[in-house]
Amino acid sequence: MMQAVLQQHLGASFLVESAGVRKELAGRPANDRSVACMKERGVDLSGHVSRWIGDLDLYQYRWIVCVGHDEADKVRSALGADSASVMVANEQQGGIPDPYELGMAGYRDCLALLDQVMPHIAQRISGASFASTNGH
Repeated sequence: MMQAVLQQHLGASFLVESAGVRKELAGRPANDRSVACMKERGVDLSGHVSRWIGDLDLYQYRWIVCVGHDEADKVRSALGADSASVMVANEQQGGIPDPYELGMAGYRDCLALLDQVMPHIAQRISGASFASTNGH
């Protein structure tokens, strides 16, 4: 869901991808409740397939937005010294809570929080990207 919401805020000039820190979840489709929640908004997640960060070249990504501090720590560990591009969504409140055990209401609450947080993340990313392309 975070990928789709951030993509909406960044627009077509940015490519937003998704990957997780748990290898055992790689290759699985999006959670049914995530699919249903985003379908209510007109976004189709039915083709989403989970990926694991260990299968990716993380150095090719300019920004990595994580749902929580634990996930960000794992990404930073994988990146080593070059981890300045890693950020936590909703960092001041500890990240984006996992709605898995909370039913559809939890997924809708999670989506509402993403709606609040992602404009700020998108502004940070697009502002920094604009500054770097203009020599700042």
